[in-house]
Amino acid sequence: MAGGQVTLTALLPDHAADAARLHILGQPGTFLTSLGPEVLTVLYRTLPVSQHAFGFAAIDPQCPASLIGFVSATTSTGALFAELGTRRIHAFLPPLARRFARRPALIARAAQTALYPFLHAASDDDGPPPAELLSIMVEPAQRGRGIGALLVAALHAECRRRAIGALDVTVDAANAGAQRFYTAHGFGYADTFTLYGRSMSLFRAELTIC
Repeated sequence: MAGGQVTLTALLPDHAADAARLHILGQPGTFLTSLGPEVLTVLYRTLPVSQHAFGFAAIDPQCPASLIGFVSATTSTGALFAELGTRRIHAFLPPLARRFARRPALIARAAQTALYPFLHAASDDDGPPPAELLSIMVEPAQRGRGIGALLVAALHAECRRRAIGALDVTVDAANAGAQRFYTAHGFGYADTFTLYGRSMSLFRAELTIC
């Protein structure tokens, strides 16, 4: 799949270091960013091989070795977190332990994150539960080229292919720019809840399945 000079491929473990770098650039000051590049690299190495996650990478064909954007999602946040905390925990424990030793306050936020999918689980009585968009990042110098729109469109198409009728995303209630982006790409406001002591807004895209 291509758009202009951008090619979309499946997000792969080989993209992990670049994905971590883009995540830190795109979401400074957030909990996941505070875990540092080592933990994030493990996360993005793990997501593509999880049965509960999927994503797409945006690559410039003239420089295929590095990402210019990516998106990741999960079919079940609870199942994904359970997998990361059991089968994949051996990969996360060493870098997490080092990070928590340097910043003990992160332990409480990690606990809130682990509980999040169980306290704010989405439901859909008419079919499979909604998928959840976990992260979408674009290289700062490449913004404004429609790469984010391509990534969201690819995610919508993959959800339809999997017969998933809705896609959720959580946005900081104070992040008006992100809310405008998601509203422009088919998401509508669904709910508000509190996480990390901040107000969060849940947006949902309802997807037509043929």
